[in-house]
Amino acid sequence: MKTLMMVAVLAAAALAPTLAADTAAAQGNDAVAAARQQMRHEPSVAETVRVCLEYFRVDPANFDGLRTAAKTRGLLPTLAGGYAYQDDRFTRIEDTLPGGGPAVNPRNEENWNQGSHLFTIGAIWDLRELVFNASEVQVYGLIGVQRDLMLEVTRTYYLRRQLLLRLMLRPPEDPLAYAALEMRVDEFGAILDVLTNGWFSSETESRRAGSRGGND
Repeated sequence: MKTLMMVAVLAAAALAPTLAADTAAAQGNDAVAAARQQMRHEPSVAETVRVCLEYFRVDPANFDGLRTAAKTRGLLPTLAGGYAYQDDRFTRIEDTLPGGGPAVNPRNEENWNQGSHLFTIGAIWDLRELVFNASEVQVYGLIGVQRDLMLEVTRTYYLRRQLLLRLMLRPPEDPLAYAALEMRVDEFGAILDVLTNGWFSSETESRRAGSRGGND
């Protein structure tokens, strides 16, 4: 009997660390799930990237419009116009010298002015732009801007989420460190607002309010 009790005690002692680890893991998973539940109202990273590109007008739809406009530009002529005013003046004076008798029409003056308006207009087609259009090359140069914005939004989005998880799951015990961590979270949120013209915060609040209304 004593042997059986000793075996049971040893087995329980051996299983205790495993059970404790399983319990801690389960609690950790529950905490992570609860933290994610709190962040469920925030827009996804794909939505945030899309709004950012639309705000800076480098989204795919705007790109297509710019490329189409650049190609159409090669078909349009360069118009040139001109205006001129021509003013002609003529003056003639004739004197008749008397030849022994009284002068007949001793002085004859003739004056006249003539003005004319000239308008010119012309069109020039540069067919070389149908083959190589510098404006279209400038449009493709915006791809670098698009890529940089996508990377910045994605990096900021996930850095903020990492700090949020740390703040909710393992908050610093030091008040100063806790406040600094909160400020970092606010900083990354402010950056996302700058990149989306304030959409990120307003959309989060709108979804959170809608969720509260639905629960009521």
